[in-house]
Amino acid sequence: MTQGADLIVLGGGPAGAISALLAARDGLRVRLIDPCNTPPRLEGLSPRLRHWLSGQGLLKGFDKIHGPLRRTVDWAGISDSNSEFVIFRDALDQHLRRAARDAGATLIRDSGSPESGGVTLSSGGHLPAAMVIDARGRKAGRAGAQGAATLAFSGWLQGPGLTAGVSLTAIATGWVWRVALADGRIWAQTVVDAAGHGNPAERFLKGVALADPELRQARLEGAVSVRAAQPRLPVAVEDLSVLPVGDALAAMDPLSGHGQFWAVSSALAVAAVRRSLAARPGPETEDLCRKFLNRRAVGTGLHQARVGRDFIRSEQRFADQPFWKRRAAFPDTLASSTPKAEIGIDEAIVVEKGLLTRREVLRTPRSPEGVAWFGPVPAVEAWQVYQQGGLQGLHARWGNWDRRIEQALAQEGRPPN
Repeated sequence: MTQGADLIVLGGGPAGAISALLAARDGLRVRLIDPCNTPPRLEGLSPRLRHWLSGQGLLKGFDKIHGPLRRTVDWAGISDSNSEFVIFRDALDQHLRRAARDAGATLIRDSGSPESGGVTLSSGGHLPAAMVIDARGRKAGRAGAQGAATLAFSGWLQGPGLTAGVSLTAIATGWVWRVALADGRIWAQTVVDAAGHGNPAERFLKGVALADPELRQARLEGAVSVRAAQPRLPVAVEDLSVLPVGDALAAMDPLSGHGQFWAVSSALAVAAVRRSLAARPGPETEDLCRKFLNRRAVGTGLHQARVGRDFIRSEQRFADQPFWKRRAAFPDTLASSTPKAEIGIDEAIVVEKGLLTRREVLRTPRSPEGVAWFGPVPAVEAWQVYQQGGLQGLHARWGNWDRRIEQALAQEGRPPN
């Protein structure tokens, strides 16, 4: 296979499929390479990602979402309940790959690795391209600092009829996420140390039984999936012809629940890099792109790892157990964020009209990384107008957006709960 492409995307999960979709919509010749063999499994769908996918029309015709399901938590004395949507990940991947193909991308059922000027396919042959997006997840092998070696054992269970819902339970050896669907099917994921006694099925069932005594007699249906689950921090991006996205850049701890959102948001960031390099080629743009990608990746990776560490620390029932002790200090001992005392103005690299640019942003107690816009309204300008003229000034400048801007500024003045 020797036909060239403007862009090759390796990996057809959410990060890769969205990357291919966006590039095809931009008119590029795109090859999306994936073996298309995602095993059937359930994953949580964060509200932010669900909102974005829906807004893009990418959930149209997709019927493999369940929820909202009642979600209960047994962690650090927390017993509150809320709700959660879950999706069949294999079906979502297939749906998004189809959307990329409908947008004009060519799907190739294969795998491969980035090489000079393109991709070498596992089946043999070299496929040339000017740029490669690496969305192979942890298989990409771009490991920065990693947390303690961790495995996630997942599988389907047949057991007693449970009320439909989702549960998250801390246990002495790790934690368990369990979903009971309305049709009676049960999915569970046990997250434990990589080192341990027993085969995957035994370790999986033991964790499930500890978390939910009702499932002590549950039977395993099919094979147990085994995946690495420790958080991995990013390494610096230098080569702009091979751009990692999603877990290939920085892998979230599944405890965070933001893995899919991070994957898609990193695809959007790389799309802005790709467009900027094409629109304004040259060393200055390349430097801007590297700084944007690396600041964003390091900021997100460190923040999420610290949030996960703090959540681990909050569970004191098992603080002296090996699983919990090994995870109480990664990635460091610094605070997950340093709240600002008040709103201030700073400069950052942001995406504006699809391209990267330097712009003044508001650094706030709620958003210390910065806010560039409130809807279509520049945040810094809104803040300055409000300081001078209050709500009346906002109305004179932006009409019916006045109260929404005032409310947004009030929210930004408070740290998140």
